[in-house]
Amino acid sequence: MIDTSFVIAAYNEEETLEKTLLAIRANKEFKQSEIIVVDDGSKDQTKAAAEKYADKVISYSTNKGKGYAMQLGWRSAQGEYIVCLDADLEESASEAFALLEPIRQNKADMTISIINPGKKSGMGMVKRRVQTIVYQKTGVKLEAPLSGQRAFRRKWLSVLLSKSYFGFGIETQMTIDLLEAGATCLEIPTTMKHREMGRDVKGFIHRLKQWVDIEKQLRGVQS
Repeated sequence: MIDTSFVIAAYNEEETLEKTLLAIRANKEFKQSEIIVVDDGSKDQTKAAAEKYADKVISYSTNKGKGYAMQLGWRSAQGEYIVCLDADLEESASEAFALLEPIRQNKADMTISIINPGKKSGMGMVKRRVQTIVYQKTGVKLEAPLSGQRAFRRKWLSVLLSKSYFGFGIETQMTIDLLEAGATCLEIPTTMKHREMGRDVKGFIHRLKQWVDIEKQLRGVQS
């Protein structure tokens, strides 16, 4: 019997994915868990890295975006608890189990990891925009509505799989959808770390794409 399903969408993450998966498996609480990796059309060896340590690997040749990949992973999940993680957490992924305890104790329906920003983080414009949107739509103030590290009970899959998510808009929209459906949310400070895009041109382009995806998602405009 599978208790917990870890779902990871990965795109060109051959350098980080293996360490992330190993960290999850090394945690003593991993028993009765499964890892599902969705290789979102990677051009590198992400699929090969996933096949070493994931219990299930879903792969396709064309990049379709994080939203599509995560929903595909959710549909394959067998666990009572679903944990969503980014592929680039590396060793810090072991702390993902901290997201489960409040749900098991019925203190929340969904938990979200608060990750402290590093020196290369952006200026927070996208985050503040999403915080405002979530509050306006649900009346709930969240510190980390963009965090990809989150967990929820299986029963909420009926809500999440009835929607259409795409790109980087998935975290914003799934947060709103679950809160509007009556789910309670608890944010948990963790020391998990993932790659920061920096404040150079590459980082700006990434955040711009993230912003565009979020705005399209909120307007129901599929890419």
